[in-house]
Amino acid sequence: MIAFTAVIAFADFHRFVNRVAALETETPPSADAIVALTGGSGLRIEAAIDLLESGAGHRLLVSGVNESVDIDTLIRSAGGSQALYDCCIDIGRQARSTEGNALETADWLAGHDYNSLIIVTSDYHMPRTLLWFTEGFEEVELIPYPIQSNLQPRSWWRSWRSFRGLVLEWLKYRVTAIMKAFF
Repeated sequence: MIAFTAVIAFADFHRFVNRVAALETETPPSADAIVALTGGSGLRIEAAIDLLESGAGHRLLVSGVNESVDIDTLIRSAGGSQALYDCCIDIGRQARSTEGNALETADWLAGHDYNSLIIVTSDYHMPRTLLWFTEGFEEVELIPYPIQSNLQPRSWWRSWRSFRGLVLEWLKYRVTAIMKAFF
């Protein structure tokens, strides 16, 4: 029974890793708005700002920004200008988890008339993010924009860091999927 469970778990992990490895970004994406989930280095915010500056969306929410991080720090680490932040970027400081990102984004969308949303997060994080971005988003077209991370889903077995990070994210994904299915 233990061997059977291990084979099923490995098969599910392998399916998850293949899903992450197959994620591609739509080029160029276009939507009413953009949300960047913090974490995974500043690459997520930087990519979202690049999308905003290229006209892929009209407004950007950076969800889950720590209270101690100010606009100047964001500009230095992720780019953009003060004028861009003043006109087109909202800073969300409530989210402390992926579920919190989804709730914060749903609240933000409720105050706007957006029909489409580009979601910017790390490639390995996108499957779990999309599980959370369900309630409150029924009328919104969600466009995943995965950012390649330092975890390597195509060669996860070659790096302890990639293996460990992908296993941890797979476990979080699986727990979230079970929670969403039963609660």
